[in-house]
Amino acid sequence: MKSLVLCDDCQCEKVIKLCKKYTLGIEIQGFYNPNDVNIKEEILTRYKNILPDNIEKHLHAPFWDLCLGSANDRIKDVTEFYFDYAYKIAEELNCSTITVHQGYVPNTSHINAWIKRSIVYWKNFFEMHNGNIVMCMENLCEYDPQTFIGIVDGLNNNKLGVNLDIGHANCNSQTPPLLWIRQLGDRIKYVHIHDNFGENDDHLGIGKGSMNMAEILNALNEYAPEATWALECNTDQMEDSIKYLINEGFLSRHN
Repeated sequence: MKSLVLCDDCQCEKVIKLCKKYTLGIEIQGFYNPNDVNIKEEILTRYKNILPDNIEKHLHAPFWDLCLGSANDRIKDVTEFYFDYAYKIAEELNCSTITVHQGYVPNTSHINAWIKRSIVYWKNFFEMHNGNIVMCMENLCEYDPQTFIGIVDGLNNNKLGVNLDIGHANCNSQTPPLLWIRQLGDRIKYVHIHDNFGENDDHLGIGKGSMNMAEILNALNEYAPEATWALECNTDQMEDSIKYLINEGFLSRHN
């Protein structure tokens, strides 16, 4: 693990207290709603007023109905608008990464065609955005890592990687989380960590579901040692999850 951050679940004031207590970074999720464009400045001001200057920051972009590999040009235009919107916010808040959803739904598009369109999309994106922010594509409905591997390898740009959501891999995919980790390897630049029972996306704290978290976390350290980990569990279970990581030796008590 490169570092640990806490996802704020739009509850920045609550989560920032834990960030300060344990000297951790934060994933800003207050801009996830694409309908909040008109109140962007209000949300920005709220974050600027509460975030310490020296805290490590990451951003989750809007994701509802966005589809970067779509064959429909209008849908790609809307996706481009919101990714550009997120990039400008990330620059203003000095975020290191932006998490986006690629929008792929299994069996709705030929995989190879999707990968080709996505590579073109990202080439154009990085021609227009030449900063140092790393874009991380998060799995949601995908059955396996195939699209991510094809896009990342096809683009071959170190500013594009994968945000492996191990909870989504456990409850939504046909591939166990351990295989996602082994197949993706160091393409994983960021990880969403939460637990579930394999049926619903419960966002439980570590150890509150049925996932073998010790095995999964050890595999992440083996196959993607430079990935940033982000706790994305229910905020009421977040501190217990931090303590688990400390007690099991994944996180230093003096991080």
